[in-house]
Amino acid sequence: MEESLRFLESLRIEYELVEHGAVYTIEEAIAEPALVGRTEIKNLFIQDDKGKRQYLVIMPGLKKLDLKQLAEDLGEKRVRFCSPEKVENMLGVKPGSVSLFCALNSNSQHVTIVYDEDLLQEKEIGFHPIVNTATVFMKPDAIHKILEKLNQKHVIKKL
Repeated sequence: MEESLRFLESLRIEYELVEHGAVYTIEEAIAEPALVGRTEIKNLFIQDDKGKRQYLVIMPGLKKLDLKQLAEDLGEKRVRFCSPEKVENMLGVKPGSVSLFCALNSNSQHVTIVYDEDLLQEKEIGFHPIVNTATVFMKPDAIHKILEKLNQKHVIKKL
């Protein structure tokens, strides 16, 4: 968590850290008293059908993802969710802690970040800072600044 916060500070990105009980799903995050009324984000780690290309999909928490449409948009035949082992190996976290901050992990350089353009309209967005017992809230334009600094492959899509 500290590395994530230091990184934001190095970019002079303003944020608010909210500590809370562990949350593993978007449903748990929405029910968490410390997060009520805040914009939550869903982070999904998926791959092409052969497991050669990985994508971290970042989208509004209550929005449903159409995997068939996403595959088409990404130029893939099919996409599917990655195994918990692949999540840990490539992103350095357990499922439930996946977030934008996983881009700080050197193994994530082969992962393309796909974020929903609807996020850019939000007042604030929240991500786990590598642990699922806290959420860092910031302005949506911080996403682009973070990914540019990390030289991370990313695309903005209407999901």
